[in-house]
Amino acid sequence: MGYEHFFTAPDGTELAVITRSELDQLRGLAVDVTDEDAADIAAADRAVAESDVRYPREVMDRLVAGDTPIAAWRKYRGLSQAGLATKSGITQAAISRLEKSGAEHPQPLGRRITRQAIARALDVTLAALEPLDD
Repeated sequence: MGYEHFFTAPDGTELAVITRSELDQLRGLAVDVTDEDAADIAAADRAVAESDVRYPREVMDRLVAGDTPIAAWRKYRGLSQAGLATKSGITQAAISRLEKSGAEHPQPLGRRITRQAIARALDVTLAALEPLDD
């Protein structure tokens, strides 16, 4: 934007002066948010604040498409099942079983120590390998 002038109001509020055309441009960029949208945004913000897991878009897209968390993170990290097996010290057959059977079960499968080894190999928390709530 062009010339801006900032000043502080007597109550301490920082204010900025912009041109009418700049104001019109900003208004054109604004999106109308319905009450329902605002509630969804607030719920999403709360969920993010309460969660210790952050999902990159590619991982979320894979989870929504039906991949298990192990498969989604493995693909995101650019690993084959054999590559993840080598990195985690678990057999490729075990990785395959966990990825296939995990799609059919709401709870994480495999022993905790196995999931921990996979989480370390993928550089994610153990919670990131748990199925998402519906």
